[in-house]
Amino acid sequence: MKQNTWELKDVVMMAVLGVVFAAVYMAVFEGGLLISVALTPMGLSPFGFELVYGIWFMAATLAAYIIRKPGAALTAEILASAVELLMGNSGGLTVVLTGVIQGLGAELVFAAFRYRKWNFASMSLAGILSAVFIFCYELYYLNYYLLAPGMLAAQLLVRFLSAVLFSGIICKLAGDALAKTGVVKSYAVGAAADTGKIYDEED
Repeated sequence: MKQNTWELKDVVMMAVLGVVFAAVYMAVFEGGLLISVALTPMGLSPFGFELVYGIWFMAATLAAYIIRKPGAALTAEILASAVELLMGNSGGLTVVLTGVIQGLGAELVFAAFRYRKWNFASMSLAGILSAVFIFCYELYYLNYYLLAPGMLAAQLLVRFLSAVLFSGIICKLAGDALAKTGVVKSYAVGAAADTGKIYDEED
């Protein structure tokens, strides 16, 4: 199983993505607050963060897509959350815990496909399961269970759509674009591009 063995370049890639997305996650938090405030007059403030929630799963899906090895999604998401904490996120250690939960959701989807399916569907499903996992956690941590069932369903639906857009579609397109530039030519996604199978599913 040499192809599944981590190499130094894999660790470097996950570290780079961890730092980049930690900064992105910090910005998204501030952006989510602004969106929530803007939606308050319409009574839709609970949807402020839901609209951009999928961005918080991007480190996991993009890392997995580029590296294509077991553990990449989970590790990258944990690294991103840990660096985010070091950057000053006020959430404390719960930030890292959410990284573990979200990364695990994505990792399980790629594992279910035996790390052989790398398309819009698999990446979108990874984002959706991340959304499910963290939503279940927030039901109690943020007392979401006190909300009306209709509101919960609506929030979850918007979160799903956000996950598909950001961690599915955008990450797939970003990974493909990087592969075409040759920047990630030493990784699995680069090898797939060289063989002309970047858009194909592996058997």
